[in-house]
Amino acid sequence: MKIIGINTSPRKNSNSKIALEKALETVESKGAIVKIFDLNNMNIQTCQACDYCVNHDGQCSLDDDMQQIYEDIRDAYGIILATPIYMGNVSSNAKIFIDRLYAIMNSIDTYNVPGKKFSVIASQAAVDPPMYEYIKHNLETTVDIFRGIGLDVEDVELLIGNAKEGNILTNENQMNKAVMIGNKIVR
Repeated sequence: MKIIGINTSPRKNSNSKIALEKALETVESKGAIVKIFDLNNMNIQTCQACDYCVNHDGQCSLDDDMQQIYEDIRDAYGIILATPIYMGNVSSNAKIFIDRLYAIMNSIDTYNVPGKKFSVIASQAAVDPPMYEYIKHNLETTVDIFRGIGLDVEDVELLIGNAKEGNILTNENQMNKAVMIGNKIVR
């Protein structure tokens, strides 16, 4: 069983990446093969809305590093997306990744999507309840896209109060939530 992690934070020691690594460590301890993609270090272009994938069985016209991710999505049992929250929503790297899933949506058979497990880990600095509710709503709306292409959404976890890189390392509750995400995606 293969689980892939998609890290969309530009920070090297980001809280969302630390949580993702903890979840994947849990997955690996259960015998799964894990692979992590750090999107900030990859050449992934924005969707060109050319509809090439619509007429070519989900094949994207762009020849960039997203092709590696498409291959691993085909083989994966599950996917964990980790994103910081910037300006009330997922990071720009996460948005580019999500937009590029349009190719998969246009070829569900090729990617064998139905039944694949999917989880989201998000981390934000804000602790203010109104902001928290707004962001949680945005995440839930975003996750509907993944449900729409047939992924089984296991978990959406918003970790709050992480204003500085590495804050999560001293937050046992949040680290336990990351372990829980790993446990849910491989059950």
